[in-house]
Amino acid sequence: MKNNTRAAGLMILAMAAITTSDALVKGLLTGIRPFQFIFVRALVILVILALALRLTRRPILIPSLRQPWALARGGFELMSTGFWLTGLQFIALPTAATLAWTSPIMVTLLGILILRESAAISRWLPVLMGFGGVLCVTQPWGTQWNLLLLLPLGAALASASRELSTRFIDRSLHPLQIAFVTVVVVALGSAVISIFQWQSISFTMAGGILVSALLVSAAFPLLISAVRLGEISFIAPFFFTAIPFSIVLGYLFWGDTLNFLAMVGVLVIIGAGLLTVRSN
Repeated sequence: MKNNTRAAGLMILAMAAITTSDALVKGLLTGIRPFQFIFVRALVILVILALALRLTRRPILIPSLRQPWALARGGFELMSTGFWLTGLQFIALPTAATLAWTSPIMVTLLGILILRESAAISRWLPVLMGFGGVLCVTQPWGTQWNLLLLLPLGAALASASRELSTRFIDRSLHPLQIAFVTVVVVALGSAVISIFQWQSISFTMAGGILVSALLVSAAFPLLISAVRLGEISFIAPFFFTAIPFSIVLGYLFWGDTLNFLAMVGVLVIIGAGLLTVRSN
C-alpha cells in the first residue's frame, strides 16, 4: 500500500527547499547565464551527493545505457531547469512559480493515463480546484500575458515527465544514487551549452551557487522518495505548496505583491491540497 501521507510531507519539504533556492537564484541570474549557472551548481551538487553516498556506504553510480530511465530523468531535469531559469530572469517569482507548478495537473493526467492510477472524482476535484486557483493567480486574460510565460509552462511539462520516469527506475537504486545519475546528465548537457556563454564568477556568486546547491541536494532525494512512496495522482496537488512559498519570498526579496483575485487563487490551491488529504 502506498504511504501517501508521508509522501505528502516529503513533497512539502522539497518544495520549501526548491523555492528558497529559486528566490536566491533569481537574484544571481543578473550576473551569470542560466546554463553556466546550471553547470557550476551541478558540479557542486555532485560533490555533495558523492559525499552523502560515501557516508551511507552506497556505491556511486555512473550513468550508462543500462539505466535508460535514469538517463531520461536527467534529460527531463535539464530541460525543466533550463526553461525555468531562463524564464525566471524576466518573470516575477510568484507568477513564474505558479505557472511552473502547473506540473501537478500534467503529472496527474500522466499518472492516470500511463500508470493506470485511480481516476475517481475524489482525485480529479482537488486538481481541478488547483487549476482554477492557478488561473486566478496568473490571470492569463490580462495585458501582461506574453510568450515568455511559455517558458515556465515548458518547465512544468518537463518536470511532469521527470516525475513519471522516476516510477520506471529500478527500485533497488537508492534515491541518492538516482539523484547522482540525474545530476551527472544535467552537468554534461549544461556543460555543452555553457561553453558558448561563459562568464567569470565572483566570490559572492560562488557562495550563492553553493547555498543553492545545498538546498537542491536536499530536495532531490525528498522528491524521489515522495514519488516512490505515494501515488502520483495523490501527491500531485502538494506541488502547489511551492506557490505560497514563492509569494512570501517574492515579497520579502523584491516587493512582489498579488491582487485580490490572485490571493483568492492561492487560498483555492491550498484548499485543494487539504481536500486531497481528506479524500484519501
